[in-house]
Amino acid sequence: MGLSPMRKFLIVTIVSTLIIIVTYFLPSGVWAEFGGLPAHPLIIHGVVVLLPLLAIFLLVGLFWKNLLKKLHLPLIGMLALSVVGVLAAKSSGYSLSAVVGLPRSHAQWGNYLVLLAIALVSSFVLFSYFSFYKKSKIASSSLGVLMAFLAVSAIGMTYVVGHSGAESVWKYKYNSIKDQQKLP
Repeated sequence: MGLSPMRKFLIVTIVSTLIIIVTYFLPSGVWAEFGGLPAHPLIIHGVVVLLPLLAIFLLVGLFWKNLLKKLHLPLIGMLALSVVGVLAAKSSGYSLSAVVGLPRSHAQWGNYLVLLAIALVSSFVLFSYFSFYKKSKIASSSLGVLMAFLAVSAIGMTYVVGHSGAESVWKYKYNSIKDQQKLP
C-alpha cells in the first residue's frame, strides 16, 4: 500500500525544511575549500544556474498548473537544494573573505539572496498546498502572485549578487591588464 499524496507532500516538505535548517546551522568552515582551493567559485556557479532556472520554471508553471501539479514534489526538493546552495555560497564566501577581504556590497546582496531563496521555496510549498491539496482559490491566487514576484526577484537578485561578486574580483585586475596591453 503506497503513501497518500498528502503524506508524500508532508514528507518532502519536512525533509526539505530539515535539510535547509541543518545547512543553515553548519559551521562556516564546512564549505571553505574543495580540493585545496576555495569552494566559493565552484558553489556559486551551481547557484547562478539552479536558482534562476527554477524561478523561470515556476513562472512558466503558473500558466500551466498541470505541470506544477505533476512536478511540485521534486520542485520542492530542488528549491530546497537551491537554498542549500545559496547558504553554502554565503558560508564559503565568508571563509574566502577571511583570506582575501570582505567585499561588503557583495556580501550584503548575498544575505538578501538567502532570504529571497527561503521565501521562494516557502511560497511554493504554500502555493502547492492550497492549489493541490486543500484547494482554496483565493489562497492559491494570492500565493501565485507572491511566488511570481519572488521568482522574478530571485532572478534579478542572483544577477546583482553575481555581478557585484565578479566586479569585486575582476574589475581592477581586468582594467589594469587591459590598460597595460592597450586594449579597447
